[in-house]
Amino acid sequence: HNTQAAQYHEAGLDAAAITNTALEALGVGISMTQPLLKTANGPKS
Repeated sequence: HNTQAAQYHEAGLDAAAITNTALEALGVGISMTQPLLKTANGPKS
């Protein structure tokens, strides 16, 4: 029993998790859960 938002987060189905999965699939090294300047690595080589 939890809020709907918390359940989505725990299941990895919230906006940040979906965005991270999509960016990883594209090879972009940006994490939506951390500040942009600390994680922006550009495309993986």
